Amino acid sequence: MEEAFLPSVSEELFKPLEVWFAEAGEKPYRFRQLLDWYFKRPEVANFQELANFPKALREKLEQNFAFLSLSLEEAKLAPDGSKKQTMLLRDGLVTETVTMPMEGHTTVCLSTQVGCPVGCRFCFSGRHGLKRNLTAGEMCDSLRCSLPASGAESLNLVIMGMGEPFYNYEALKKFLFICKEGFGIGSRRVTVSTVGVIAGIERFAADFPQMNLAVSLHAPIEELRKKLIPRAPSEIRELIPALKKYFAATKRLVTFEYAMIKGVNDSAKEAKELCALLSGFDCKINLIPLNDVPGGEFQPSAKETLERFVNYLKERDMNVTVRKSLGGTVGGACGQLADKRNN
Repeated sequence: MEEAFLPSVSEELFKPLEVWFAEAGEKPYRFRQLLDWYFKRPEVANFQELANFPKALREKLEQNFAFLSLSLEEAKLAPDGSKKQTMLLRDGLVTETVTMPMEGHTTVCLSTQVGCPVGCRFCFSGRHGLKRNLTAGEMCDSLRCSLPASGAESLNLVIMGMGEPFYNYEALKKFLFICKEGFGIGSRRVTVSTVGVIAGIERFAADFPQMNLAVSLHAPIEELRKKLIPRAPSEIRELIPALKKYFAATKRLVTFEYAMIKGVNDSAKEAKELCALLSGFDCKINLIPLNDVPGGEFQPSAKETLERFVNYLKERDMNVTVRKSLGGTVGGACGQLADKRNN
């Protein structure tokens, strides 16, 4: 029999929580005060710290809710200033986030699942499959525990941690709504990364047309992509037209993520095929130097190979960038998020 947990404040945010306050006979401003504590004071971790609440109300809240759905178990700070946080969920599994200092802002990389069902061969997160989806509340609490001291105003949010976000769309949708309405994170500062779930892309375009979309491509032809992503949810011949429809509907540039893997997808042949695939498509290409993972079967492209690949694309007027790798020394770089307790 599964252990019963009190609902967390983050799961009950907005209308359900407002209704509870009304039914408990509390003044409406108390509900607004609790939201202020949750969204603006991330250092607060329990009801007893709500200094402007009477003791009786704090005790009533403790009887009916958990303040948080998770707890910070470990934080590792990398020399580059990145911080990976491992957070313990109430069922004993963990989720991880990474906070990265950038020029003029901070980026938080957030997970949507424990593990991942996609199983990209170069990524550690899916090594042992999917354990479960995160709830919207767990995502909110993960973000809250990862906010920089400056708060959400200087924050960019990327949904690129563990999991395929569009396989957990309903919880993701609720979380993204709370990001806007609660944390005050502007839509254009949020990016969601998918491996190509077309139904999710279509829903995302309708629900959040001002947010940014990134797509894990990693190969320009289907045969090679299937080798790298055996459980890819769509084929390139279906994916590219769907993304062109997304762009037509939202006018937001799609970013294609492409991990540079030595001797696999980094030759002049793949560069030429990538240009042919994306020719005429107004988009971005983000090349990702492959990061080391435990027991990994691949190696990163040599620096010279990466430079040749970049130059080939630029010479053909492709919009290309190279991702700066951060957090690698603490297992917080792209493809490294996971934890042995999830295995």
